[in-house]
Amino acid sequence: MTSASQATDGELVGFTDVCKTIRDQLVGGSRELDVVSIVGMAGSGKTTLARSFINDGIIGTHFDICAECRFSQEYTREDLLFSILSSANSGLTDISKRSADILADRLRKTLLPKRYLLIIDDVWAVQAWDDLRLCFPEAKKGSRIILTTRLEEVATYAKCVTEPIHLRSMKDSESWLLLQKKVFGEEMCPEDLKEVGQNIAFKCNGLPLSIVLVAGLLTKIDKTERCWTRMELSFGERVQDGAKDLVKLSYEDLPNKLKSCFLYFSAFLEDREISVSKLTSLWIAEAFLKNNEDKCLEDTAEDYLKDLIGRNLIMITKRNSTGKIKACRVHDLMLDFCKEKAKEDNFLLWLKRDRHSNPPRFYSKRPMHRRLSFCSNRDDLSEWKPSSSHARSILFRELSDSACSSMGHASFIFGNFKYLRVLDLEVVVVDSFPTELNQLRYLAVQTTKNSIPSSIENLWNLQTFIVKRNGGQVWLPDTFWKLSKLRYVSICDGALFASRDAPESCDGKSLKLDNLKTFSSIYISRMNNMERMVRRTPNLRKLRCVFADLGRWGKNENRFPVLDSLSQLETLKVVFVGISEVGPSRLNFPENLKKLTLCKFPLPPEEIATIAKLVNLEVLKLRQVAFEMGEWEVRDQEFSQLKLLELENLQLSKWEVSEEAFDRLEKLVLRGCLHLEAIPDSFQELSCLRYIEVKSCSEDVADSARIIKETREGYGHKCDVKIFS
Repeated sequence: MTSASQATDGELVGFTDVCKTIRDQLVGGSRELDVVSIVGMAGSGKTTLARSFINDGIIGTHFDICAECRFSQEYTREDLLFSILSSANSGLTDISKRSADILADRLRKTLLPKRYLLIIDDVWAVQAWDDLRLCFPEAKKGSRIILTTRLEEVATYAKCVTEPIHLRSMKDSESWLLLQKKVFGEEMCPEDLKEVGQNIAFKCNGLPLSIVLVAGLLTKIDKTERCWTRMELSFGERVQDGAKDLVKLSYEDLPNKLKSCFLYFSAFLEDREISVSKLTSLWIAEAFLKNNEDKCLEDTAEDYLKDLIGRNLIMITKRNSTGKIKACRVHDLMLDFCKEKAKEDNFLLWLKRDRHSNPPRFYSKRPMHRRLSFCSNRDDLSEWKPSSSHARSILFRELSDSACSSMGHASFIFGNFKYLRVLDLEVVVVDSFPTELNQLRYLAVQTTKNSIPSSIENLWNLQTFIVKRNGGQVWLPDTFWKLSKLRYVSICDGALFASRDAPESCDGKSLKLDNLKTFSSIYISRMNNMERMVRRTPNLRKLRCVFADLGRWGKNENRFPVLDSLSQLETLKVVFVGISEVGPSRLNFPENLKKLTLCKFPLPPEEIATIAKLVNLEVLKLRQVAFEMGEWEVRDQEFSQLKLLELENLQLSKWEVSEEAFDRLEKLVLRGCLHLEAIPDSFQELSCLRYIEVKSCSEDVADSARIIKETREGYGHKCDVKIFS
């Protein structure tokens, strides 16, 4: 089975009878395409129930493809089709830039020869279903679609064979079980809290979202009978107005430092994943975070987010390979509250579009709002006229993830916004950089320019700088090094330094970016430039760099940068481009390194041994790496802390691993390792191994993965194995 990769931390509790009914309808019944609709109110658990079938073992063996997409009240057909194709692993490259018709045709061709299961989540209107239904071929293979909606009309309209399922409320026993899991995790509820805990659970009227929000409140008070009884009494006979009332109560219960962070989610679109790195940079720019001498602001932001998640106000949608939260989402009810409260408090306002004015205008009836966020929906913003130059923050959004607006005279337009701190134009292509805004702390833009103007030095308060350019690198001026407050820099496709000699100073002063934590990505063609950059950014925690055109270097010149001075570096990715052969390389890494990715790089035995000795390394990804003689021997005690090993398109045939290596390995991913003979037998003995993925490898490798699974399960250890052709 091919399945979606977007796993969340959500876990279904209860509804065993409903699951059985739906499972029987999915794997049994007619061979005709059928739609199983789940109808229920907001917060009733429709999405969690539907997504539970993605990881269901019975479903996994029955369907060839499992994919999903999620509607919002405002959506684009292209994004829905793109979402399904992506999660179905269609193999189509660069599909985000294709038209809806091309995507629809590709989806039909992908699904036609397969028995597929699709989850179409949160459909708001009949027209929304019509936008997709013709893409789902009927080949009489027993394919199924799970559709979730709040509207009976939609479920009835989409019906093929099976009658819509009206999701019942949770039973009292299920409500209590869910509350316990959310408050105590795997631990047992103390006896003195059971009676009052059950009373609280029952007052939630069987609505899962209400139970989850109440659990968030309970986790923040003392676990004593007195405190819980006080909480129960505050609810009266039942939780009034359901989840909506609880969202307000949960907000009021937040410490002041978290209230602004929570309301800031009103700046984002409904049903969209939110990048945690972006959210962190915005919170920092808005000065929502309290300084802590023992922690940097990025770590403080992570603590704040975890607190909001612990209160069940925010949902995790993705984790990175080290387990950190990579993306999150806010439930529709929470988002509605945030928008209403933000408007009421003059905190943030979504601007209304006057579509009949010429030039187009975005206006606010209450100009005292300091933060303005709106959706441009592919408008040509070249003549955009703002009405509120008082704004501290302006954030642009797009309905489609693949769409961009354009803005001419950007520097002139925003020149009037003297107090602007945040300018998020990540979905807007601008023709100039607004470098007159010396209060600016956050700037994200798309550009067609191949260089940043030297006047960027005027943005001396800048903390976050994000530049996207399609089709090439971007030149950074020497004045870039004067932006001493920078914390996060992301230049897509690579940043080049304008001065070939990369001088150590500008205007005779030694310049360092001591606050810079993330730099992605640097395009390097001379090693001495890289070493100077390292000296100027001593406190980096995350670095991505691209080395190119190294064939000009001397035969005895080291081809790998000296990085061991970056004592705080945790994540490193190094890519070599356009190099057929690389000479001597003395690998060196900071001891604190936790995640390492090497691409297109030869690894002789002595250098792979250097990596193996990194005592804190948890993630290793090797892509298009050549092993000497196509062999790799892993010795005793090597890679002692590694949790994830990902090998992709390697020149590797023989792989030997000692039984005393990879002590803590949890996940093994092999992709495109065409010459690899087998996975070593020693992997059968790894006590922590939980997951093996094999894609585009030989059948012998796939068979060895199956043997490891059988052996481990024989020992009583669960090991999930996924094999893709």
